[in-house]
Amino acid sequence: MSTQENNINKKEVKVLPAGVPFLAAGGIWFILAMILPVYKLSMVIVISVIAAAVCAGLIAKRNKQLALLPPPPAVKVRAEELAKKLDDGRDALLAKVPEVASAQVRAHITSVAATLEIIADEVEADPKDRNKARKLANHYVGMLAELVDKYILMQKQSAGGTNITTSMAKIEEGLAGADVALKKLLDDLFTDEAMEVSADIAVLENLLNMESAEPRMDFSAIE
Repeated sequence: MSTQENNINKKEVKVLPAGVPFLAAGGIWFILAMILPVYKLSMVIVISVIAAAVCAGLIAKRNKQLALLPPPPAVKVRAEELAKKLDDGRDALLAKVPEVASAQVRAHITSVAATLEIIADEVEADPKDRNKARKLANHYVGMLAELVDKYILMQKQSAGGTNITTSMAKIEEGLAGADVALKKLLDDLFTDEAMEVSADIAVLENLLNMESAEPRMDFSAIE
């Protein structure tokens, strides 16, 4: 590969925003409609064809720009796939909430779903965290959905039977435990960020206290 080709590949490829083709087509249609006699059907057809051609041309240009982009790193692709599984699990759980009669159980499910969403966002933003969430995405999310399904089924069949009541109570307890566990996992995902913040504060404290016998600022005293 020549040096010139290398330089071209290294250039940042600018991609048209997805909405630009449609905005441009709408703008062309509006401008032509102000100029041409739109009360004639033939003119309306001509304007529409021109606007559609502009839109199609810009979409084709955007597709070519996208094709020039380097493929995303494999680790990023896997992180995005993992995040999608977590988001799908969140959606599946939230879809079951209206079927649950217990307000407490609904609260557990909603809280779990909200935590799954945050974990998914963190995994996508920081792919190195994907290993910590892999088992959650591949196994535990499905198990949570199955537990909720069983709870809903037992709820419909419940007639005061001891076994059903006990099982429902165990599922509620399990959902509460899962809620706590997911929050701990989320906290663990932010461990590195917390360490970086602590290090940054330590450096800043040293800079502020430099060449002074008395500390000028103590961050630990801030409430």
